[in-house]
Amino acid sequence: MKFYTVLPLLLISTVMAFRLTTHDSDTKRYIQVHAIISAASNNLERQVDTLLQFVDQQQGYSLVRLRYEKVRSAYRSMDFLVEYVDPTFTTQFLNGAPLPKLDAKSQFVDVLEPQGLQVIDEVIGDWAQTGHVDTRSLREELVQLKSRLSQAAAIALNTYWSDRMVLEACRSGIIRFTTMGITGFDRPGTGPQLEEYVQWAASTIALVDLFRGDASNRSATSHLVAAENHLLTIRDSICTIPDSALDKVELIRSHLDPAFKEIGLLHSALGIEYSTEVSPAQPVLNPKALSMFDASFFNAAATSGLHYKYITADLVDLGKTLFFDPILSHNGERSCASCHNPDKHFTDGYKTSLAYDGASNIRRNAPTLVNAVFSRRFFYDFRAMRLSDVISHVITDPHEFNSTLLDVVGRIQESDEYVAMFERAFAANSSSSVTSTNINLAISAYLTTLVSMNSRVDRYLRGEDAILNSQERSGMNLFMGKALCATCHFPPTFAGYVPPAFIESESEIIGVPQHKATVHAVLDSDIGRAGGILREQSVIYTGSFKTPTVRNAARTAPYFHNGAYDNLAEVVDFYVRGGGNGIGLDLKFQTLPFSKLDLSEQEQEDIVAFIKALSDTLSVQPPVTLPHHPREPFTSRSVSGTY
Repeated sequence: MKFYTVLPLLLISTVMAFRLTTHDSDTKRYIQVHAIISAASNNLERQVDTLLQFVDQQQGYSLVRLRYEKVRSAYRSMDFLVEYVDPTFTTQFLNGAPLPKLDAKSQFVDVLEPQGLQVIDEVIGDWAQTGHVDTRSLREELVQLKSRLSQAAAIALNTYWSDRMVLEACRSGIIRFTTMGITGFDRPGTGPQLEEYVQWAASTIALVDLFRGDASNRSATSHLVAAENHLLTIRDSICTIPDSALDKVELIRSHLDPAFKEIGLLHSALGIEYSTEVSPAQPVLNPKALSMFDASFFNAAATSGLHYKYITADLVDLGKTLFFDPILSHNGERSCASCHNPDKHFTDGYKTSLAYDGASNIRRNAPTLVNAVFSRRFFYDFRAMRLSDVISHVITDPHEFNSTLLDVVGRIQESDEYVAMFERAFAANSSSSVTSTNINLAISAYLTTLVSMNSRVDRYLRGEDAILNSQERSGMNLFMGKALCATCHFPPTFAGYVPPAFIESESEIIGVPQHKATVHAVLDSDIGRAGGILREQSVIYTGSFKTPTVRNAARTAPYFHNGAYDNLAEVVDFYVRGGGNGIGLDLKFQTLPFSKLDLSEQEQEDIVAFIKALSDTLSVQPPVTLPHHPREPFTSRSVSGTY
């Protein structure tokens, strides 16, 4: 027996022996969870070995494809458990997008070539299209995958699966299937084959069913049965209905979101602790959320630099006042709200925002700040790692606020009213509470309130009394499927925030031209992420920009980092043509998961209709007045500034 098989078994035996001697009430379930994982791991190893044999024997495409599908199905029976424990390992080595990335653990600019199932899927897809395959390369990928899968099995088997973790992992699996499975993200080469997720549904049902013995009260039993029934319906749907005919909108509304909710209610009814009760760490996802399409699904404070317990009404009020106050700028004429106007969904309507001099423009379009707090990286070029860092960048940029943090602190300390607000917000008794750090934290706290997921789409998917017409439903099904939009604009944020853990933000190279074009385009000169932080100045990020949300996109024109396109129809047409490569550019590292899209004019109109249905409501009233300042030009400054 191979060492990598013996070691996990020895560790498991040791841990189980200890657990059995403690006579804890969950020992039986603990053993059962590991038995499910072990069986799934053994089956997956057998399926990979068989596939390798078929490749070595140079079997034809049809037979290899059949064995390949069995590998994928076997992987689904345990992937959500591995991903829950180690999401980075999963995206890096098992099932991440087939794109080169930088090694986050290296101090150098080291490029990691993609590996895992999605790379293999592209090889299989090319084989189907061309009739040819590089057997040696395919075998190398499979051998590497087998080694990584052995490590994944060890990760899952050596984990102490508490009741909380099991239920959270089950809900994480639902998130992944909803946001990536039904969208085709996992299969960039061969296209969606939802049958592979039958094994995921079966494993999830088996894990949930382990709690049947503890569901002694009527409420817990009801939630457990409801969750299993929804999962059974999901399983039967993806077994019998082709992906092209599956109504994904209705699947989410009637079964996926309800299954997510029922497992959450089961968690509560069983009296199992939440992650927020056992660790001081601030989770990205709210463990008590009961819908994937509600703002409560996320913990808005996770990227703010503040723990949610410390975001008080006084701190938010201070942050809001600072947001609308031009005192942050050198000339006292522009505020954060100048480029992020609440009347325009926190954008400004310009192709690129007006610069500090009032005559020229900065390089980029002002993105919306609604739900921006959910991001893991900030600015189009990802140069800020935390929300609180953003404010410092803007204040010190000569083309934006043209000031310094020292000057801003000094100006605010001159205002007795502001000092009093800082003292209340930070429980201090002197002007020493006015610091650049506290300015950043206060504005960050305010930004955590700019959260809204209450469009008609959200309300419909939550099962509320809202209506999507046939065109909007068609558009969402296209967005989540054939058009491949959701493989970059992941629900529920419909931005580049990567599910199911949402600990990563994506950027893409799509080839936006200097000006809108359909042929003979000229590439925009902005190098994007390659000009951001020093360690990401790599060719693989040249022209790569943060993937924005399409929520409220109907109200935040113009589009792309340079505002090159004026309306949503033009944006959809740009993608249909194949992005930059489809309009005359030659982009080696373009990251779109297609060369072009086969969408009719009606289908394109349906997608636009769906995006319009994602329009939301977030009413924000600016402060009536600003704290008094004793000297000009700040004495007479106005709310939001003159720009």
